Amino acid sequence: MSSVWVVAVMGAFFIWLLTLTFLVLKQKSFFKELFPKDNSRDIRNKFKEVLDAISGFEKENLILDNRLTGFKKESLGNLQNLAVLRYNPYNDTGGEQSFSLALLDGKQNGIVLTSLHSRAGTRIYLKEVKGGKSGLELSKEEEQVLMEAIGE
Repeated sequence: MSSVWVVAVMGAFFIWLLTLTFLVLKQKSFFKELFPKDNSRDIRNKFKEVLDAISGFEKENLILDNRLTGFKKESLGNLQNLAVLRYNPYNDTGGEQSFSLALLDGKQNGIVLTSLHSRAGTRIYLKEVKGGKSGLELSKEEEQVLMEAIGE
């Protein structure tokens, strides 16, 4: 019975030896790939390559940050905030045919457009907005739609 144990232990050691051999060969192939046989086998050269690559990424990141800042500045002039409110300002018409519409850019500049519909006709008013404020007096509906577009 003791010879069976000896064979089992020797088999376990053989499997352990094969596993360690496989791991060492795998590590050796990794180092061959990391340090080819030319003059770049020095680890200092490899570190310099890595640092140069990181420096290149930092420069590209700085360029992309500058572009993004430029895009953000340019987009402030584009239409970004809008709100619309439909309502019935008169008793003689049915439905909510009248409306107020606020169109603002990123600097809170833009317009408030109001259309008042009645049986006699439709009137359209346009009021300029600068910095979130109108130079003309706003109706309660226009004020409401402007505050909604601003986000207040």
